[in-house]
Amino acid sequence: MKLKYDVDLPAFLLKVDLCPGEVLYTTQEGDCLNLKSQLSKYVFLAAANAKSSSLLHSGSITCSESTALETLRPYLAES
Repeated sequence: MKLKYDVDLPAFLLKVDLCPGEVLYTTQEGDCLNLKSQLSKYVFLAAANAKSSSLLHSGSITCSESTALETLRPYLAES
């Protein structure tokens, strides 16, 4: 699933911490960031906040547990 365009990134990442299992952000190039990792969160935020970056809305969020999707639903765009 894709992130909403007006997503509150700090709030989203706090919700990610509450999710069971893995929450992955996959770029169009196939790179994967495990958003449960503090280092990956840092890389994700740095890339998302770069002025010329379209990273945030070009990638997708996947969860290893279906209940995690329900937790993150307010931050995800409808497909």
